[in-house]
Amino acid sequence: MAAFVYPDRAMLAPPTPSDEPQRLEALDTAPDEELDRITRTASRLFGVPIALVSLVDENRQWFKSRVGLDVGDTPRDVSFCGHAILGDDALIVENAGEDARFRDMVLDGRRIAFYAGQPIRSLSGKRLGTLCLIDSRPRRFTEDDADALRDLATLAERFFHRLEAGNELEHRLALRTAELETAKRELNREIHERERFQRSLSEEEERFSTILENATDAFIAVDKAGHIIEWNQSAERVFGWSRAEALGRPLAETVIPETLRGAHHDGFARFIRSGVGTIMNRRIEITARRRDGSVFPAELTLTSNHLGEQQIISAFLHDISERKAAENLLRKSRERLRLITDNMPALIAYVDVDLRYLFNNRAYEHWFGVPPEKLAGTPMRELLSETAFERALQGEQVTFENLFDCRLGRIDVTTTLIPNAGDDGKIEGFYVLSLDVTERKRLMSRLEQEASLDALTELPNRRAFMRQLSRAITGSRRNRSAFALLFIDLDGFKRLNDGHGHDFGDAVLKRFADILTGALRQTDTVARLAGDEFTVILEGLDTPASAAPAVAAKLLDTLSAVREIDGRPVTLSASIGVALHHPASNATPDSLLAAADRAMYEAKQSGKNRYALSVGEPG
Repeated sequence: MAAFVYPDRAMLAPPTPSDEPQRLEALDTAPDEELDRITRTASRLFGVPIALVSLVDENRQWFKSRVGLDVGDTPRDVSFCGHAILGDDALIVENAGEDARFRDMVLDGRRIAFYAGQPIRSLSGKRLGTLCLIDSRPRRFTEDDADALRDLATLAERFFHRLEAGNELEHRLALRTAELETAKRELNREIHERERFQRSLSEEEERFSTILENATDAFIAVDKAGHIIEWNQSAERVFGWSRAEALGRPLAETVIPETLRGAHHDGFARFIRSGVGTIMNRRIEITARRRDGSVFPAELTLTSNHLGEQQIISAFLHDISERKAAENLLRKSRERLRLITDNMPALIAYVDVDLRYLFNNRAYEHWFGVPPEKLAGTPMRELLSETAFERALQGEQVTFENLFDCRLGRIDVTTTLIPNAGDDGKIEGFYVLSLDVTERKRLMSRLEQEASLDALTELPNRRAFMRQLSRAITGSRRNRSAFALLFIDLDGFKRLNDGHGHDFGDAVLKRFADILTGALRQTDTVARLAGDEFTVILEGLDTPASAAPAVAAKLLDTLSAVREIDGRPVTLSASIGVALHHPASNATPDSLLAAADRAMYEAKQSGKNRYALSVGEPG
């Protein structure tokens, strides 16, 4: 968790809205789990460490709900929220370092780099605060992100609307209770004068007392004929019928959609006849109808009571349109996330602390042949090492590579484990992201190989040769063994190339490469440096001083035996420089190559078609 550090407040202080006194009346309420679910969802959906429902009063901003923050309130004059509630739409600060109002805000020793806050309004339109997101890193915030934040803020806004509506209902009930108490006092004073009305007034009092004790939502009472005998103010608001209009009307024609009235009549008649109803004293969901013909989802509780000889069926009804809309919004959000993850070319999963899958994307079916829904609750497959998931459950993000056998065959996989902490900071599980990197590794290997080979002769190129020469020098010193380096240049190649064309010149170079590889051991390294220059590393020679010249002579003899290439008569010869490397030598790859090159030029200047041995220490 983190806490705010406050900079110079004069730089940040927002102005006070004109509706401040009325707006403050809506803020003084306790934290609520419903809002906590919204902020948790926001934190996970947007991948930010801090998500808040921030309310602003006269001197402070305080957090009705918070994720990622320990403190419950901060001064108003250093708040992002104080600025956000001044506008009609979201305040987006993608990089606070570029905004003079906020660039000095610090969170847990790090500057706040990103803020997004959507205003929350009361039923009357007064701005109460914001649903906001905070991160220590700058972020891009797209239109889709803004729409999602606006949707979540609407859910939070509806919470406060229900809170306001509930307060209004309690106020109306209190007025009705006060009216009833007044009536009771009047009855006691006039009891002797109105004895003949005592029974009816007592029954009325009992009936209204029962109604008022239970009327927390829309309340409707009907007699056994199905006619409405009570209709409270919430029912007026929900259905659009006034109490005077509703009393005496058939219940079915007033609140039941036409397509459901037949079933309603049958069930009601069966209950009146037998006294048994399957939906009595239970909370059920139904579809109800308003006066204007529109329908809406509602929660219904039915009870049956007797007042004297009169049977009364009481219905308590709660409009759940907003809840259903929120559930639908959440369902669509989950469907969108599922669609995204199912179409990603990677394994994506969530694993709890017991190492059981709680979520898998569709790639698991492609890899393992098992639908994701059948993996829920099952132990995770042996994709991870024990050390890896232990580290993840301790809060460490872990990335590793391994070989894995699945329906795709044996593949190279890169896996990242991302720990997930709850509101209390305890690790609740981790996310798994596994990518098939087989093709990428194969491509990298091919590119590396191509970068090390000469395209014409398919021999190692200069880069690969220099690496091998460096290894040979290191091995010579370590194993205390000598080796030889041959530097070979074809005699008269330019004349052949110019006289017969480049294609023929390429054919000569390829034949020469074949001669070298055919005449030497598999342990020897043959490379083409450039043009008609070739090199050979001869390792593992018992007597390099005599063996290397013998190899050079053999190559000259083999080359001179060539009589034609591609049907054209040809005479080939070469000049070869030989340099020896001894274990005690301080030669480098460059100096040893230069020594062999000098020896090659000595051979060429001495008449060509011969070899020359480098004299002295290379350097």
